Amino acid sequence: MVETGQGQAQAFSGTDGRGTQEKSGSIQQRIREGAREMRQGSSVGDITTGAQRSTTKTEYHARVLQPGEIDENLISAWADLEARADVPNAFLSPYFVMPAFRHIESPSNVFGLFVEKRQGGSRDLIGAAFFHARKPTRRFPLPHLAAFETVHSYLSGFLVDRDHVNPALRAIYGYVAARKHRWHGLAIHNGSPLNFLNEEAAAIAGDFRMVWNERARQERAVYNLQDAWDDILSSISKGLIKDYRRHMRRSSELGALEWRVARGTEPLDGYVEELIRLEHMGWKGAEGTSILSDPAHSNFFKEMIREFNRAERACFTKLSINDEIISTTSSIISGKACFGFKIGWNTDYTKYGPGIMNYMHILEHGQEAFGDLEYYDSCSAPDSYINRLWPGRREIVEGVFTFTNLGTAAMKGLRAAKRLKTTLRPKPAESHPN
Repeated sequence: MVETGQGQAQAFSGTDGRGTQEKSGSIQQRIREGAREMRQGSSVGDITTGAQRSTTKTEYHARVLQPGEIDENLISAWADLEARADVPNAFLSPYFVMPAFRHIESPSNVFGLFVEKRQGGSRDLIGAAFFHARKPTRRFPLPHLAAFETVHSYLSGFLVDRDHVNPALRAIYGYVAARKHRWHGLAIHNGSPLNFLNEEAAAIAGDFRMVWNERARQERAVYNLQDAWDDILSSISKGLIKDYRRHMRRSSELGALEWRVARGTEPLDGYVEELIRLEHMGWKGAEGTSILSDPAHSNFFKEMIREFNRAERACFTKLSINDEIISTTSSIISGKACFGFKIGWNTDYTKYGPGIMNYMHILEHGQEAFGDLEYYDSCSAPDSYINRLWPGRREIVEGVFTFTNLGTAAMKGLRAAKRLKTTLRPKPAESHPN
């Protein structure tokens, strides 16, 4: 069963850099049309499990809400679900998503899908997902959905209770693929294949005739916190180890070198201000993309860290010489995973490699500082220098689920056009000896 909220999205026209938005009235209409269709009996309605058919009925309800309709009780249940998610994702935490709506993301044309398990008098949230509604774009020339993300998101997808993956995914897919919505696909950027491409998830998608069209797949640096420091050192090139030790020696000559971690209940306001200042000193400040360059993004960062800190799930590291901070990192925790977020360093110390030294200290002291976690996702770009330091890897994918014949045909056409363009591209002239 699907329920819809009653709030109205505020008017919004324009883009957020990832595609043109649909008008707010359009998404309201589609949400409600889908709700009516599913009430009439789709495969994602009330479900009674076989084991309980003779006793207590178990029902799975999908609630469709817009950001302004989400109350504190739901936020609390959402945070609890995040801790139980089969794939940890701090960028789908209420402590990340709600500040984003307040400061950097228009709530228009975005909706949340919350899946509840109802048994007897109890209600348990077992799934949560947010979606942008998109107009046709060059990358997908039909109306479609996109898994929610912001410019500061490094992982998208869904939050699904590890003990209720099947009914939660069925509710999510059953809603987005409902025919009367007139959406033809679901675009996912920076997704984990463990979230929706594993064997069980792929089978569920197949039940809803959802076809995965992959665009890109890459590996991202991860620090597996079970790895011993000596084993990590043996995996890093001798040249990088030599550079690191030289940086340590030269910076120690300037004064007392100290590295520390702040997490748990420790107040982080000072760390936040220092990171914002140091990040702005670097290339992001010069390009106008630093947090400090835009008050809205500064306010988002401060509120987001404050919310994670209140839940004891924010973390900062700092490297200092004679109490002067030369490098600092911020990260946020979800479940048993830590996610790197922002880094800043004092450009006066660039020749000492302050960022590299900070990341190496995380490796060396990680089991002591983050021993209660399983891994630390760098959230770095494929060409980042951290990929040469942190030996672990996780796969990140980009692609589109299509669930109509027209959507699948459109993706085939795009692939054919890309192949034709590659074939017709002029080849470089051959060089001939004199």
